[in-house]
Amino acid sequence: MSSTLDLLHQTAARLRQEGKTPSLALFKARLGGQLTAPALFSAYQQWRNQLPAEAGQQMQENEAEIPVPATANEQLQRIETKLDKILALLEQRNVSG
Repeated sequence: MSSTLDLLHQTAARLRQEGKTPSLALFKARLGGQLTAPALFSAYQQWRNQLPAEAGQQMQENEAEIPVPATANEQLQRIETKLDKILALLEQRNVSG
């Protein structure tokens, strides 16, 4: 497990260099192909427990700001709504252009 935890530490450092706050979602995006979901989650919990209390609090606040759809249907509805807006904007440009 220590190699997995080391991988999270390295990834967190890279994310911070990019100006991003490390989160489970970012770790999953970066490491999803290298680790199984249970291994990633377990290592993430250990990594978070090693953080100073202030940094952990900031991460929890940042994660709370991210809306997570409860179901795939809700997520699909959000995507469809965004697509409708994009198509409407494109149509407006074609009409006025």
